[in-house]
Amino acid sequence: MTQVSTAFEVYQFMSEKNILVAFTGYFDHLVTTSLLKNIKFKLRELQSVTGIDKKVYNVLVESIENISKYSSRGKKKQNIAMLLLCKSETKYTIITGNHILNADIPELKLKLEKVQKLNLPELKQMYRDQMLSERTDENSAGLGIIDIAIKSGNQIRYDFKPMNDLTSFYLFQTDINIQK
Repeated sequence: MTQVSTAFEVYQFMSEKNILVAFTGYFDHLVTTSLLKNIKFKLRELQSVTGIDKKVYNVLVESIENISKYSSRGKKKQNIAMLLLCKSETKYTIITGNHILNADIPELKLKLEKVQKLNLPELKQMYRDQMLSERTDENSAGLGIIDIAIKSGNQIRYDFKPMNDLTSFYLFQTDINIQK
């Protein structure tokens, strides 16, 4: 009976948070294609403000690519990731999570902190500079992360939850305001 009760609690939580899409599993090509197709349909169905659905969709694509880029490549269990798409009256919230090697956290954290400190014109300039330059690990702040920051108005948050000595769970959240 415990599993049934837990399932109901999950349902209640998802209803309260207005979670439109929740997925956990492997983000291979087939899964990603199916998810994005489903999300595109759901966004159209919501008849959102012109342009917001496209912005949300583009941020989702970049967020899923972020999962692939920053996932640990260890045991199969560690390649499982999650995606949540939520909608309130004022915003869409996209949350992703995946396992990451602890050794990769400092470099990623620097990229994220660098992007968070910039305003919109600075982000756009950084994006242009990245596109025009030869990208290396030293000068790359991650085009996808910069693009997400631009499209969301730099409303990004992140956290790293330690799992064991080798890996942590990398959570990435962005909000996209619904303008009326």
